[in-house]
Amino acid sequence: MKVMSVLSAHSAPVFQRRLRENEKQEYRQNTLQEAFDYLGIKEMALIMHGSSFPVESQDFGVGSPYSKESQDVIKLEMLHGFNNNQLGPNGKLSKADVSPYKSTVFARNELFIDLKALKNDEYANILDDKSTNNLLSLLEVKYKNDDANYAYSKFYDAFENYDIALNTAYDNFQKKLYDKDEKALKLNSEFNEFKQNNKTRLMKESLFKVLNKTYGSGDFRVWDNPVDKNLINLLRQRDPEAIERYNYLTAKFKKEINVYKFEQFIADKQIKENKQFRKDNNFKYISDMLVGFSECDEWINKDAFLENWRLGCPNGGTYGPQMWDVPVLDPNKLFNADGTLGIAGKLLKEKIDRALEDCENVRIDHALGLIDPYVYDENTVEIINGNLSDKFKAGNISHLGLDPNCNYKNILEKIIIPSMKEHGLDPQDAVWEDLSNNEGTWFYEVYKNKHNLPGITQLEFSRSEGSSRKNWALLGSHDSQPALKLLNEQEWARNHSAWEPQYLAGFLHWDKFERANERDEFCQRIANNNLDRVKAKFAELFMNSEKIQISFADFFGLDKVYNYGGRNVDTNWKLRLSKDYEDAYYKNLSSDKPTALNLPEILKIAVKAQMDREYIQYKNGGKGDAEKFKQDLKTKMQPLLERLDKFTAILKEKED
Repeated sequence: MKVMSVLSAHSAPVFQRRLRENEKQEYRQNTLQEAFDYLGIKEMALIMHGSSFPVESQDFGVGSPYSKESQDVIKLEMLHGFNNNQLGPNGKLSKADVSPYKSTVFARNELFIDLKALKNDEYANILDDKSTNNLLSLLEVKYKNDDANYAYSKFYDAFENYDIALNTAYDNFQKKLYDKDEKALKLNSEFNEFKQNNKTRLMKESLFKVLNKTYGSGDFRVWDNPVDKNLINLLRQRDPEAIERYNYLTAKFKKEINVYKFEQFIADKQIKENKQFRKDNNFKYISDMLVGFSECDEWINKDAFLENWRLGCPNGGTYGPQMWDVPVLDPNKLFNADGTLGIAGKLLKEKIDRALEDCENVRIDHALGLIDPYVYDENTVEIINGNLSDKFKAGNISHLGLDPNCNYKNILEKIIIPSMKEHGLDPQDAVWEDLSNNEGTWFYEVYKNKHNLPGITQLEFSRSEGSSRKNWALLGSHDSQPALKLLNEQEWARNHSAWEPQYLAGFLHWDKFERANERDEFCQRIANNNLDRVKAKFAELFMNSEKIQISFADFFGLDKVYNYGGRNVDTNWKLRLSKDYEDAYYKNLSSDKPTALNLPEILKIAVKAQMDREYIQYKNGGKGDAEKFKQDLKTKMQPLLERLDKFTAILKEKED
């Protein structure tokens, strides 16, 4: 794991102990990094989607991973050992469903624009104090979080706030251009270049936006004008009625279309600025390449999809299967007869390229969906007496005769893996979400046997023993309850073999002779205290993988859930850090019942367990004097153990 330069995070008066400037290097580089190196950990990622980033001032309803404030979050993550942040899909959201897994593939999320940055010279002061302070004051969303270390995004307020603010910014921009403002002219030069480079995409997306607004729905299947339903294809065919409709829409909605292009430019510019900041600080964002496509993406690229077929999952839904209602790429259009990419293949290639254009790594959502997706015929969905009718038609694409040439089996080899390599990403380092029902599918033949790709080890449901060190390991994902909340509220978890006290105590105390009493006391403690059992589980997490992910709810000690997977809950996708997240983190650690993660405390358990394992393996290997090896190892590791103790105590201290 590469050691990073840790920049000083913002400071404010606090009443709890936090690391001081003269302690930070020893903590990060000489303590955490040495522990990571000993444990063989190369990557550490915090799982926090873009909207969950905190907002410290002028809160317009949702956080952003590209704001100036996000840089302070990155600094704090770096200080505590992270060199990655796992984002969610970062496309434009739908007002009808704010799940990031229903967002657009190509259009930027305007809610991630840092509006405060538009008050700077670099953005020609198009939201300058003089003209917009009153507007910003009116738009600002107020939150009251007494003694809380979390907040909730206000997506519906945010949509309205950003619509007003970006229209105002665009109008101010035009006025400044009219007045020949030098900063505005410079910004306009960048804008024109962006428009030229993205001309076709921007026009198609802006047309969808105005039609979405016209019909009050992004589901083009319910639009009552057949020309609008198929406008892009008809324009490609030079259909006279479609051309007339296009001319009407672009004339009537000229302002809306121009504002859309402008917001996409601003969002793109800020993404690139943040990427440069990350490059300067050796920090990576991991994008999340959602398995599906949005309504906008489908409308623009209708010919690339199978008509009437939708993507899902065979179990976990209300009526048995999960019906995600997202389109399925047509297998017969993935590749041409000569082996080149067909229209569906090109679209998929553009999708992975987009993910890696914005971020340094990628999470492949639902890898099964790129190999042998479970699909269903939307025309056969009928609920009778609370159950799916017998006419329901669904299955893996390999079973339904929809892919006679087995083209889906070639997606990884011919599209995904080459694209990763083009962007300098080793496919072994990507986050492959291989958790799925893949019995009787092509999955193992392609994924494991042919390409030997890593997967995910999720300790929420499994033990780490026997899992591949190449896997990304995590305790809970973005769809999980925080670990302590899970144990406190779910009996199945407390009784699950993955959480069994005897297993955890044994796994973390390999030396059954010298550490027998310590192991037994540890086992008794974690059996009776859920917080201690969570610490043991996180210590297990650090034992068997090179790449670690930790959810922001677990790290900051929140007792709230970001998303209840498979359940329709009003708070889904809305949890985020409060504006005083840093104070709250240190205050939590120094409290009588800390729930935030004290990494030195957990790493000490893992380091001692690894020392045990190393000694036992040496002893069983018969390589030499095992007792001398043990004593030498203790001598070597003692300074690290002392530093881990030191910083464990510091993080628990209350400020005088």
